[in-house]
Amino acid sequence: MLNGSKIREFRVNLGYTARDIESITQNPRYSTAISKSYLEELERGDKKNPSFQKVVVLASVLGCKLDELVMTV
Repeated sequence: MLNGSKIREFRVNLGYTARDIESITQNPRYSTAISKSYLEELERGDKKNPSFQKVVVLASVLGCKLDELVMTV
């Protein structure tokens, strides 16, 4: 399960807004786009199991490893 607060932490530390992430992921170099509303749902924890493809794109945009976005039990 993704850790929404970690996603937000990485995003804010980079100085990105949710709209910035949406714009960045619309670039054809990324395999999938992530909308502002979808990202906000991930950060709030409303969406718990995004596709692996979306997690890979998020990690790439945020400059982190996949496991840094996952909740540890």
